[in-house]
Amino acid sequence: MIVSHYFNLFIVFSFIGWIYECTYCTVREKRWQNRGFLFGPICPIYGIAVVGALILFQLVPAATGDVRFPLWQVFLISMAGSAVLEFVTSVILEKCFHAVWWDYSNIPFNIQGRICLPASLGFGAAGVVIVGWVFPWMEMLEAASPRNPLATEAVSLLLAFGLGVDLALTVASLTRIVERMDAAEQQFNARVESGYRVLQQGPAAALDAAGRAAQSAGESAAIAAMLAGDAAKEKASQAGQSIQEAAKSVMDGLSDRERYHLRNIRGYRPGHPMTKAASERSGRLFAALQKWASTPEDRHVERKG
Repeated sequence: MIVSHYFNLFIVFSFIGWIYECTYCTVREKRWQNRGFLFGPICPIYGIAVVGALILFQLVPAATGDVRFPLWQVFLISMAGSAVLEFVTSVILEKCFHAVWWDYSNIPFNIQGRICLPASLGFGAAGVVIVGWVFPWMEMLEAASPRNPLATEAVSLLLAFGLGVDLALTVASLTRIVERMDAAEQQFNARVESGYRVLQQGPAAALDAAGRAAQSAGESAAIAAMLAGDAAKEKASQAGQSIQEAAKSVMDGLSDRERYHLRNIRGYRPGHPMTKAASERSGRLFAALQKWASTPEDRHVERKG
């Protein structure tokens, strides 16, 4: 029964974490943000953190007879524990799905954009609130209304079934997105590599190309430069068309559930070594994909902004 009880608390606090994430991101972005890795309204990382704190700060002291932790220790343990949990979760999700669900790169004192000091301090303070006030309130509620073992088991089984289905659907849809992204990325890079080489070589290379064209064709330098510039523009246009074509090849046939996951991913990091230019192209491809996957309301807000 104790496992069922803690699993139910895991779901409850995962749901509360999802509400917090959605509210915070919606206020910050000034439009609805449906956050979370899973399709359902839960953020498991919050449930894991709170249940872990419950076991560490309440179950272990009760079982061993030790005194409870002072709040300053709770703060430090919560801060360090949240940082480790965030970092490990970010690495696992990126390794499995090549995607980023949060990015602290623009916040001071961050590590690889996975964790940052301000967020860790905030989670440390949240740990103090939860351990110092929420847990005692929960103990009071449990004392006033004892749990029904059968009801606890039944609820946990239903929640476990729902979580299992959600996890299976999520993994299947994300795996399909990653596979299609990899295929489109390879096709896209192969088609525009030569064009980007011309664009990235800069004005000196363009003038050199113009000079060679003038010598071989007997044209004036001005005409040759114009032709070189036209060629560069054509390559740029082809690159833009290739991005749209690659994005369309990924989006064709994606279900609403897969589009939902595509909208919620904050960034894409390919799972194989790439040059800086290829990595930038992958970022542009992913940005195009998110525009395709966005809802009409999202697109209206973007145009308005």
